[in-house]
Amino acid sequence: MPYITYRGKNASLMLHGIRFPAKVPVLVESETTAKHFRERNDFEVNDEKVIPLEDLTVPQLKDKAKDAKIEGFSDMKKSELIKALKGEDSLPPVGKNAEGADGQGADSNDPPTA
Repeated sequence: MPYITYRGKNASLMLHGIRFPAKVPVLVESETTAKHFRERNDFEVNDEKVIPLEDLTVPQLKDKAKDAKIEGFSDMKKSELIKALKGEDSLPPVGKNAEGADGQGADSNDPPTA
């Protein structure tokens, strides 16, 4: 049974006896009805319900992080969990071990100052 999301600008829409709030996945049990929505550009049809990470609770995010084998997830805050699950890396390390654009250490091209 697919989940169908109305992508239009109206607050909601009623079609085939089903109310579709904007941008909210709705479970449609009839495959015949779902077929009509697959042909429309203003609807998105998914076989699974997709919930944005921002809408999940911290325990749900921690469960996802555990499944994804993200280290240190138990001490992370919600925003950190979301970044880790999306694969967003933090800023590159700063210091003598950081590489510059030429692949050498960031400090290797500058002579030390006294």
